[in-house]
This record gives sequence, structure tokens and C-alpha cells, in this order.
Amino acid sequence: MAKTIELDEEEFTRLNALRGVAARIIANPKARVMLEQAHKIVDPNASTPALDQEVQRTAPLQEMEKKLSDEIAALKKEREDEKREATLAAIAQKQKEGFTALRRQGYTDEGIQAIEKLMETKGLLDVNDAVAIFEKSNPPPTPSSPSGGMTGTAWGFADGHAESDKAIQELIASKGQNEALADRMAISALNEFRQQSQGRR
Repeated sequence: MAKTIELDEEEFTRLNALRGVAARIIANPKARVMLEQAHKIVDPNASTPALDQEVQRTAPLQEMEKKLSDEIAALKKEREDEKREATLAAIAQKQKEGFTALRRQGYTDEGIQAIEKLMETKGLLDVNDAVAIFEKSNPPPTPSSPSGGMTGTAWGFADGHAESDKAIQELIASKGQNEALADRMAISALNEFRQQSQGRR
């Protein structure tokens, strides 16, 4: 014999409302799956036929989506790697051309090695930037002027003398190949240097 339970009107109304909500949830396939998911959380051993059926239906699609996502990620990484390699290759080529230009300008192997070390230490990529820093830190020595008041040329044999000026122009025109002229200029300079040296004694 069923046991009779007394309920007040408010309790009865609430239970009827919950029963109505549960009935609507069960009648809705999507809501029923969600209800079974919630049931599975609190009771892992609960029977969830609608949820199991939904998993079987969507599993192949989810697997395909994952595979497609992985392929897209792999392609993206491959393109990024190719772009990075192309950038590094362009930088390396530019540096190679920069060092070649330095050799043409007369830089020694030791000087180029010093610039390479500076680039590595400072994290520089551009050879010209490294050269600017290197030359600022290592300025070339200032050429010393000859003593004794000798002006004009190094030995003073072209101090406003038209003949000496003409000799220099001829020597430049011959690109230094006129040995006789070069000898005369050297002797003239040496004689003038001796005269000035004797005058200082």
C-alpha cells in the first residue's frame, strides 16, 4: 500500500513546475543531451543514451576538424619558417656584400674581423652601422705636419714656385711613371731640407 505524503499547496505547485520543466528538457533533444552531460558529471556511472548517441554522431566530425586544424597550424609554421629563413638569407647576403665592399676600400682581414666581432657583441645586423661605430671608437691617426716651417708640399719645394707647380702637375699626369722628374723633385726637396737644417744650427 502506497504511503500518503501530505504537501502544502506551495510545495505542490513548485513540484509540478519542476516536473513540467523536466518534461520539456527531455522532449528537446539538445537540452536532453545537456541534461545527461550534467547527470554524468555528478554520477559517472549514470546511463546517458542521448549523450552517447551524440558523441558517436559528432566524433568523426570532431576528428576531421582536429586534423584540419593541425594541418593549418603546420602550414602556418612552415610559411613562418620559410619567411624567417628568407629574411636570414637576405641579411647574410647583405653582410657578405658589405664585407666585400670593405675589402675593396682597403680594410684588412684583421679590421674586418674586428668589425664582425663588434657586430656580434652589439647585436648589429648592418655592416655600415658597425663600421660607423668602429671608426668612431677607433679614429685614424692624425697625419703629422713636417716641422721646421716647411709649407706647401711635404718638403716645401712647391711653395708658390710656378716651375715646381708645373713639375707636380707633370708628375701627376704621368701617374708617377716619370722617374727622371720624380728624381729631380726629390733632389730639390732634399737640398731644401738640408739648407733649412743648416739654417737652424
